[in-house]
Amino acid sequence: MRFSSTGICTKLVVSTMAQTTRRQFVRQMASATAALHAFPMHMLAEGGSPAVPEIASRLDPAAIRKLASQVRGRLITPETPNYESARLVFNRAFDRRPALIVRCAGAPDVVRALEFAQNQNLPLAVRGGGHSRAGFSVCDGGVVIDLSSMNRVAVDAGKRVARAESGALVRDLDHATQRFGLATTSGGCPTVGIAGLTLGGGEGQLMAKYGAACDNLISAQVVTVDGRQVEASQNSNPDLFWAIRGGGGNFGVVTGLEYRLHPVTDVLAGTLMCPPGRIPELLEAYAKFVARAPDEVSIVGAVLPSEQGTRFRMLYFHCGPTRQGIEVLKPLRALKPEVDDVRVKSYQEAQVAGFLSSPVTHFQTDLFLPELTADAIATITTATNNAPPNTRAFIVPFFGAITRVGLSETSFALRRPGYELDIVGLWNAAAEKAAAVEWVNSLRDKLQPLSRGVYVNQLGDTSEELVRAAYGSNYARLGEIKKKFDPQDVLRLNQNIKPA
Repeated sequence: MRFSSTGICTKLVVSTMAQTTRRQFVRQMASATAALHAFPMHMLAEGGSPAVPEIASRLDPAAIRKLASQVRGRLITPETPNYESARLVFNRAFDRRPALIVRCAGAPDVVRALEFAQNQNLPLAVRGGGHSRAGFSVCDGGVVIDLSSMNRVAVDAGKRVARAESGALVRDLDHATQRFGLATTSGGCPTVGIAGLTLGGGEGQLMAKYGAACDNLISAQVVTVDGRQVEASQNSNPDLFWAIRGGGGNFGVVTGLEYRLHPVTDVLAGTLMCPPGRIPELLEAYAKFVARAPDEVSIVGAVLPSEQGTRFRMLYFHCGPTRQGIEVLKPLRALKPEVDDVRVKSYQEAQVAGFLSSPVTHFQTDLFLPELTADAIATITTATNNAPPNTRAFIVPFFGAITRVGLSETSFALRRPGYELDIVGLWNAAAEKAAAVEWVNSLRDKLQPLSRGVYVNQLGDTSEELVRAAYGSNYARLGEIKKKFDPQDVLRLNQNIKPA
């Protein structure tokens, strides 16, 4: 996959960064190496690796200088002016301090960073958009492979194909493709990285019509832990291609992705917010609506506790003819929402509506309900009527194209109709954390007997049991592929699949 502008392929460079010369790198790293030894001890916010000085003291200054001379990107250390901002991730519950951030300019930099981390026996994190719910985009005292500067997106409008570097965000991909009236399934939050989204499966407003993000992946460029640069597709390394479509970053560092695009321009979309006190009735009506919804619809629900009572919000999205979308909407409008701003808007405008784009401090977990049964509705209602502030439950229905892909066709295992439930607790002060986390876990535990699986991209906690639940019968094959491509489990800061 190359980012050329030949033929009708239009290259859209989303952002660039000034390149530092190798001489500047060497000068920077000479002072940085000394600073690493003097860097003050910081306590860990959420567990993890030893703090920076303990590991930094074992770093080889010559190895750092060599790395600086080999990469085209930028090395960021604790003494670099932008270190504090560079280490932050979307979930501010994690306050980790890596010893070295390698802001890569291309795949060769990824190769060098992988080699350095392994030679120095350092923890290794990979960052695209930095939205990992469990904080896996950063590590304490180790190396972060930061792909954020690798964010170019090229669109071949004639072939309806987009080629994106893996540091691109959802907004970068949408901006590039919408210039041609095209789109592919991607997350609603504009600052989510497309690589992490796609590798974990990839929910989005187009998934009932066109499948998950991973279903629209044509090929990927991958750097393996032994430094090879390979293509993963149906024709090249098909086992790796199968694994990365749902299996996350367990098998290599993805540096480029090629997507199938679809014609999408204006859509009918907006928010419907219902008055408090009607949650059981509204959830029952919501489930009936989903059962009849056409593939053109996305309807994400949110149960939102507040001091005024628990409200139910629906984000309605319809990518077909407007007249059809208005007709489909009638049962929801019959519920007499107190807010109804559904209207025709651009796809890009609909993509950013209703989603947090600013960093937040939160804990989130996930489960998948095959049905919104009376028991499930009662459990959600009781929990949200007695919830601490800043807690919520998001409901993402699965129907249409995403459920028509066979369970074993990709490693992404959520292929049956049902409801993915994201249970979230946010806090603004440390004293609020315990109550928020307890509420999230309590609701998850009460719904667990009714659930069948989880979505790895929405897990803020991790365990082998949860990972196995995410992949079900696909887990054994994933373990074999992990053994082939990463037998030493170098890439383990993720929802980890153990080598078989």
